[in-house]
Amino acid sequence: MRPARMRKLRAVILDEKIDNVVRELHEEGLIELCDLTPKLEDPEWADLLSPSTPAPYIRDVSALLIKTNRFLDLFDSIKSEDKKGLKELLNPTLPPKKKIPFSSADEIVSYGKSLLENVEADVKELADRLNELEGRINYLQQLRKYIEHLIDLDIDLEYVRSGPYTYIVVGLVPEDKISQLKNRIFSITNNFSEIIEGKPVITSENEKKVVVILATLKEYRDSVSGELRRSGFERIDVSNLKGTPKENLEKIDKEIRECKKEKEDILNRLREMANKWYRELLVLHELLEIEKERAESYTYYGRTERTYMLEGWVPEKYVDRVKATIERASQGYGVVEIVEPDEPEEKIPVMLDNPKPVKPFEMLTEMFAPPKYNEVDPTMLIVPGFLMFYGIMLTDAVYGLLLTILGLFIWKKLGKVSKGAYNIGYILTLAGIATVIAGIITGGYLGDFLKQFLGFDIYKTPLALVNPLGDSFYIGESNPLFNLGSVSVNNGPIAILLFSIVVGIIHLFIGLVIGFKENLKKKGFKEAFLNQGIWLFLIITLAVGIITNTPYLIGGAVVVVILLCMIKGYMSGGILDAALGAMDITGFLGNVLSYARLLALCLATGGLAMAVNIMAKLLGESIPVVGILLAVIMLLIGHTFNFVMNGLGAFIHSLRLHYVEFFGQFYEGGGKKFCPFKAKREYTTVN
Repeated sequence: MRPARMRKLRAVILDEKIDNVVRELHEEGLIELCDLTPKLEDPEWADLLSPSTPAPYIRDVSALLIKTNRFLDLFDSIKSEDKKGLKELLNPTLPPKKKIPFSSADEIVSYGKSLLENVEADVKELADRLNELEGRINYLQQLRKYIEHLIDLDIDLEYVRSGPYTYIVVGLVPEDKISQLKNRIFSITNNFSEIIEGKPVITSENEKKVVVILATLKEYRDSVSGELRRSGFERIDVSNLKGTPKENLEKIDKEIRECKKEKEDILNRLREMANKWYRELLVLHELLEIEKERAESYTYYGRTERTYMLEGWVPEKYVDRVKATIERASQGYGVVEIVEPDEPEEKIPVMLDNPKPVKPFEMLTEMFAPPKYNEVDPTMLIVPGFLMFYGIMLTDAVYGLLLTILGLFIWKKLGKVSKGAYNIGYILTLAGIATVIAGIITGGYLGDFLKQFLGFDIYKTPLALVNPLGDSFYIGESNPLFNLGSVSVNNGPIAILLFSIVVGIIHLFIGLVIGFKENLKKKGFKEAFLNQGIWLFLIITLAVGIITNTPYLIGGAVVVVILLCMIKGYMSGGILDAALGAMDITGFLGNVLSYARLLALCLATGGLAMAVNIMAKLLGESIPVVGILLAVIMLLIGHTFNFVMNGLGAFIHSLRLHYVEFFGQFYEGGGKKFCPFKAKREYTTVN
């Protein structure tokens, strides 16, 4: 119930063999490398070792990686969207893996260069032409927008350009500034100017502007240009155009069509190239990323003239394997030392190490926080409580069956491509089975569907143990489960509430025992008793008092616990804290009562299902013919809503009981997760 024990591994390896060692360690993925750079700042270490630089092949690898990314980006931008069918979405297939024969970075670099040269030979000319066409189309489309503004001016644009003595410009002026502009232009040009106005147009920025052609003498060019700028003049370049605006629009449209047609032809040819090269490029990209990671790992090492030193964390059970790997890969030119962790606890990485059936539940622990290295791993403890709480809260056999099917589907189908989906599918499957069991015990089959539509009251038969909403064959007014003093447990809700409280106390008791043991080991008896021992004493005394029917024992225990809490408060902060310490018992009581949510969610599921059934029945009985259809729709929608909402609620509240009430007794978390030096392969394999 603790994270895997770690060992510190140090190895000194001859420089000729280091690359082989790095490769094999990277493939195995059993060691987390330590960065020696901070240690090398220590003069004692600096006398022995100098910092290492990335492997020399990183420059070639990085250059190839950039080039590969460029081709992949190109193919990604032009390939048509994959229309994945529902079958593919629900049952994704893993990409095939290519077996890699390379054993060194030089071989991969050589392969990469050759592959990229072939790709470039096929693609470069097409890609360049595609860029030209896209640029031309953008220019023509922009030009077309401008020419559209001039469509009402029936003049040849060849003549709308400056000459040796004249200055002519075409553009747009905000409508509210046109009068002022004309006055200013006439004034500064002594009326040696002409302004032709077109019709107002609405621009793409939703502004109302007027098309103008301004002609004046060239000597006024500078002053006129300044005035135009101040008026918000937007120039339209028609210097290379001939013919009327209408004729130019026809020419532009024709050229755009031709460019688009050629572009589509090129895209089709590039898509053929993508089909030919895309998978190869993904393989190369993965190989280069792995080589880059290996090359960069050299910066973690220290080195002498002929050797490298590496240091890393290895789980104890893998130590012999890693040691053998280094010795084999270095061909005997490496020395390995294994030592106990010599770092503070918070620096030791944490690897959860649970049996395979429990491993998916590690996700729930990590959602809260990984444990510290010397802390208890609570994953094993979460499993029974989470499943039981979930089953009681959802408590419907049909919902449980649906959840089991959904979980199996996620686990077996989507889990093939996603570890997260695998884990959540596995957890939902077990939670669904727990819900089926809880549903059978409580007689929940789509709420009271059997009674409403088939007239079969399951609670009057021996087929259901307890009715969450009332009496059952086994528990009722005439046959109470048992009497507890003046309280009679004679109906389902009271029985489930009592069960919830008892389960909660047992759950808290387990957490307190673990916390007591941890504190006893780390901080001594005093801390253990004041933090957990008090409540263990209270629970045990209450249990004995109830079983032996001794109220005085219960009352005395409560008084003693309050006094102990006050003493604890006084020791930590004086009189005020002592007074506040007396309130600790209410906090503990709140923790116990928090488990009453098991009953609350159980009632919510059953009550909502019953409401859906009643409404569906009313619809079916009150509306002829169509009412049956409406009743079916009501049942489908209502029970789907109930299943989703309460299924989600059960998941959250089950976690909440663990994270807040249970973990609060012994667990803190905050460990550093073990991150092995491991090659990530999706498209390649070395086996």
